[in-house]
Amino acid sequence: MIKKIMLLLCFAFFTISCKKDCYTAPEKVVFEFVNSAGENLIENGNMTTYSIMRKTGQGGYTSVELTETEDHKVVLKNVGTFNGIQEYRFTSAPNIFFFSIKSSDVMTDCDGYQIDEINFQNVLATKENGYYKIVLD
Repeated sequence: MIKKIMLLLCFAFFTISCKKDCYTAPEKVVFEFVNSAGENLIENGNMTTYSIMRKTGQGGYTSVELTETEDHKVVLKNVGTFNGIQEYRFTSAPNIFFFSIKSSDVMTDCDGYQIDEINFQNVLATKENGYYKIVLD
């Protein structure tokens, strides 16, 4: 009887420990800021300073790390790694707009998150191939 219990425990331990050790990161969030003529505002020098802030629980904000790409787009670092909705604020004088990211757990054998949708307020934004084109005038 003890051998059967030990065998069962060993089998259970083996089964549990065989779960894949992996993590699925959410897709990159990339923005391109353009004017109404379609010109990239970073490339043409009309937008030199900008920031994106994540709303915290007490009504404050904390900065989001940003990286500029060679083709003058902006990658938001470490966004979408949560389950729920997170609100953000973009600022570049004189432009301010708000957006939210809705994320959820991935439905695979790996741990991780996926971005379900991004909603923009008070700005024209279209989803392109791998990035969001945002019109600022």
